[in-house]
Amino acid sequence: MKYTSLTLCLVIALALLPACNGESEAAAQEAGSKIQGVWTIESMDVGTAENRRTIVPRAFMIFILEKHYSAIRDLAEKPAPGEESSARSFMADAGTYEFDGKELVVHHQVAGFASLGSMTFKCSMEGDNILILEPQYDKMVMPGMNIKPSPDGKMGYGDMAVKYRFKRLE
Repeated sequence: MKYTSLTLCLVIALALLPACNGESEAAAQEAGSKIQGVWTIESMDVGTAENRRTIVPRAFMIFILEKHYSAIRDLAEKPAPGEESSARSFMADAGTYEFDGKELVVHHQVAGFASLGSMTFKCSMEGDNILILEPQYDKMVMPGMNIKPSPDGKMGYGDMAVKYRFKRLE
């Protein structure tokens, strides 16, 4: 009797696994189609701990298609009205991406920086029109380069980005 109950439980559990996996795959596919579109930066959180602040960069647009992405940005802080700033921090890249419903991994195929590789972002949405990307620097792959953030939260372009908030354009 003990073995019959155990066997029955195992058979039911194994039968439910494909259904659970199918639901998570379907959810990832639905989320994948929701992130597709043209996005522009709304704000960017930079810095670490006590130095964390929110800025609005000059420009940042990301185009996410079915299998490819393209991004162009000037991460220098947008000057206040009436102020002029000559600071620029221009970068661009394009390539393919993978999305599992929670993480977006971009694989650079062409880039306006010295090395190709990949970058992983924690990805979430607020409704259908706000996309939030949080860089996962521990998963960054840039062959031949060591461009991880410094202990004080600095990157080559200034304070490291810890959260991007985009709004849908179309």
